[in-house]
Amino acid sequence: MKFNKLAIAATVALGLGLSTSAVHAQEKTKVRVGYFSQLHDAAVLNLQQQLGSQYSFEYIKFQRYADAAIALSRGDLDISSLGYANLITESAKNNEPKFKFITGLARGAINLVCNNDIKINDWSDLKGKTIGVVAGFPEIFLDDALRTHGQSAADVKKVNFAVAGPPVLQVLKDKTVDCSAVFEPFGATAVSGGYAYYPPVNIAENSFKGVNNAVAANSKFIEANGTAIKDIVTAASETTKQFNEQTQQWIEFMTKSQDFPQDIVKIGVERVVLDSALYPTEADVLAGNMKKLGLIREQPSAEQLNKFFLN
Repeated sequence: MKFNKLAIAATVALGLGLSTSAVHAQEKTKVRVGYFSQLHDAAVLNLQQQLGSQYSFEYIKFQRYADAAIALSRGDLDISSLGYANLITESAKNNEPKFKFITGLARGAINLVCNNDIKINDWSDLKGKTIGVVAGFPEIFLDDALRTHGQSAADVKKVNFAVAGPPVLQVLKDKTVDCSAVFEPFGATAVSGGYAYYPPVNIAENSFKGVNNAVAANSKFIEANGTAIKDIVTAASETTKQFNEQTQQWIEFMTKSQDFPQDIVKIGVERVVLDSALYPTEADVLAGNMKKLGLIREQPSAEQLNKFFLN
């Protein structure tokens, strides 16, 4: 009788142990992801599809890189799409990194589109033109490209906008401005709408290779989740390679995941370079240009900048 009780107890305990193990096996590391509804965030947006069986992804949409950078620094996000300018701004504070770039996302993806009535054949034709500019990276791209191609930002009249959105395109459509410097797919939206075109001047052809954004991760999250970081880097690189080789898959993915019209995405992807590489040397060049443009008070050293890249 005692044997039977012990056997039953052992069986129950074993069952509980197996149940507990099963529960633990089902637990997934949660990853809070900051993202932007833009073509060059494809590798971030595809993480759920690639790694959803291993990790629990929570996506939070942002309108401004600056807000995502704050959330990432505070630990409200674990990873996020982030612009190079934000890394430089944070590095210029000369603090230890609260986040680091772990893998690249894109170069380019910021373009100049001009009203059909305005003919731009080369860089000198921009002199005297009124250009709508989204504050932040699009302005950096424009100013640096003008200087790189022998022009000056003082030669154009800017109409600034706080964030990318319909107002930037509306002033172009209404002919209040001659051209606009915008993120994709806003440029493609204007071209698809039939009231604007891409002139033969590419503002991504600048002194810092048009580096745009990368995946940044909170420093504490990196320390505590080394395996997850490696998996995310690998997955993002695989998506970049896949979409570069199979552009139609990239178009279909963005159309479905962000509800973008397919004709707009098809135009926009031609103006974006997905790139998983990281560019610390170009970040140093960009930092110098940001200092010249008065966007940061002091330029961080190359050594300080390198602290913000995962080695």
